[in-house]
Amino acid sequence: MTSAIAELQDRKGPLKGWHVLLWMIGFFGLMFVVNGFFLFYAITTFPGEDVKKSYAQGLEYNHTLAERAQQAQLGWQAEMGLIGSQLEIRLLDGSGAGVSGYDVEVQVRRLATTSADTVLPAGAQGGGIYLADVAQLAAGQWDVTAKVKHPNQDGTVFEAHKRINIR
Repeated sequence: MTSAIAELQDRKGPLKGWHVLLWMIGFFGLMFVVNGFFLFYAITTFPGEDVKKSYAQGLEYNHTLAERAQQAQLGWQAEMGLIGSQLEIRLLDGSGAGVSGYDVEVQVRRLATTSADTVLPAGAQGGGIYLADVAQLAAGQWDVTAKVKHPNQDGTVFEAHKRINIR
């Protein structure tokens, strides 16, 4: 029985330095290829920053907080929902009356990609109701931001957010 083990050992031979070198090159070569594959797909599928100029926005955060406080003082509320292929935005003041006479811009964003992001105009219907046509949007979840702007001034007076599901 000892001769069978000795014969088996002779056939394989001893482990030499170049064997270890080949194993190391093979192992790290495989790791390099797999990491390159993951790196390629990470770079080609990530759209980049979600918010343009995010660093500058961070520096202006105190201004953003002041705008939110000013918006809260208005006491306005917004209700948004889908009625067929129309997005209805209802603006209400602190007493519950409709807010009219403003321009409303609707920004719609996909959750997973920025390629379908778009801005839609919302037409005033009276009584604080504004409608935007969302018929061209694909089915799925969308983040909606309604920006209410004064017709004669720059800047946003009021901003409301909602996630909708288009079927």
